[in-house]
Amino acid sequence: MSIIKSDLNLTIVIVNYRSWDSLSLCLNSINKKCNKVVVVDNYSNDDKLKTYKKKYIWVNWIENTKNFGFSKACNIGAQNAKTKWLLFLNPDTIIPDNTLSELIQFCDKKLTQNIITISQYNDQNKNTYPFGIFPNFLNLFGLLRLIERTFIKNKKSKAKIIKNEISYPDWISGSFFLIKNKDYKKLNGWDESYWMYCEDVDLCYRANKIGVKSVIINKFSCFHKHGGSSRLNFNSTIKTKSHVIISTQKYILKNFNKKYNKLIIIYYLFFTILELMIFSIFFKIKRSKLFYLLKYYKKKSPLKT
Repeated sequence: MSIIKSDLNLTIVIVNYRSWDSLSLCLNSINKKCNKVVVVDNYSNDDKLKTYKKKYIWVNWIENTKNFGFSKACNIGAQNAKTKWLLFLNPDTIIPDNTLSELIQFCDKKLTQNIITISQYNDQNKNTYPFGIFPNFLNLFGLLRLIERTFIKNKKSKAKIIKNEISYPDWISGSFFLIKNKDYKKLNGWDESYWMYCEDVDLCYRANKIGVKSVIINKFSCFHKHGGSSRLNFNSTIKTKSHVIISTQKYILKNFNKKYNKLIIIYYLFFTILELMIFSIFFKIKRSKLFYLLKYYKKKSPLKT
């Protein structure tokens, strides 16, 4: 196992699934700038891993025997980390020069108990808004979400969050997720019941309960292409889009008030599936999502953990 000589007390964990071209750009941008870089390959099962292991000998490579999903792969990558900081990073990100060193110095001086992200821009140079507010009864449903945005003053709106040098959204995206190792361990890492999506919302929610607040530092930024590994083909797209709904259902069951959470799930899935049924008449992707969800929930009740 190779250890990089660096002043940064930082381990970077990247989960990869056939995102080889993006991963190459990401690793080139990091280029030995921290103590340790771990790439967890989530069973890409192709012939490219050997080539990349030879090309990037300074990376610590972990080969999973199956695709365990994002959360479990992150935990596998971080399990032996000894550094003060952990950075969970998507393979389709590019980090500008000096960003990591300046960010860690800034955080060491000004942020004591936080989970941190930075501004992220796509290939059209548009802000991807890597943050949000915790799910609640209002923002789960389309019409109610519109009413909330229109009539309820929200201090955590996108426009207000990106305006300040430092802002405090409810949660930040797992695409660039900087956390102190001690806080990560105190929280027992990522919840592995989430295969993809909402795992970052859940971790931020648990962190918030113990006083570790989410923060975005807008003076720093990186490039984030978005969706490279999750949209390799039509079937991958259907699976990942369906898991947005499945993971939201799991989040409600786990974190909403126990008196009402099952009732909210019934409402959420009823209106979600009704919408898919209506639009499945016109769109193949909606029809495929509907079939995927019906098949999934036939095997596993949405009201059980």
